[in-house]
Amino acid sequence: PFTATHSSGVAQCSMLLAEMVGMSESEVKLMEIAGLLHDLGKLVVPNSILEKPAGLTHAEMAVMKQHTYYTFSILTTVAGLQMIAEWGAYHHERLDGKGYPFKREAHELNLGARIMAVSDIFTALAEDRPYRKGMEAERIKTILEDLASRGIQDPRIVKLLLENIEEVRRVVTERQEQARRYYQTEVEKSE
Repeated sequence: PFTATHSSGVAQCSMLLAEMVGMSESEVKLMEIAGLLHDLGKLVVPNSILEKPAGLTHAEMAVMKQHTYYTFSILTTVAGLQMIAEWGAYHHERLDGKGYPFKREAHELNLGARIMAVSDIFTALAEDRPYRKGMEAERIKTILEDLASRGIQDPRIVKLLLENIEEVRRVVTERQEQARRYYQTEVEKSE
């Protein structure tokens, strides 16, 4: 349930940012799909790690970090999904080349990948996690500004998000609540 709700939030955030930067209607739709699928590789991560209510050990973190590689690997097996695969799987890449799994540098990260990375970080900070409550807007702003100023995330995308943080948070939260209700009523009842 947590990953489904998180992915819904990332999809909504990435769509909003894609619209704000002027991406085409079809690109915005592809951003939504990439956001929904960005954590697909977590299918290989044990639930004991995904749902752990505390910090992860180094070994557990190494397993968790593999999810982006598997997202890319799974999505690139389907013809026509190369862009979605990159946008989705590159959400832990960094402009300075120190991200994972591929260690891509700024010149290798297109606009969609940059939007997805910022969307994933924002959503993760704003939402309740198994190990902590969601952060307040000022704390999120401080973290994102720091990532942008250190050349880790795209300053233009971060600035755009922060200029619209209340609207983005409201819409992302609404989408996540819809996903949570759907999961509880449709998925859990069929189990």
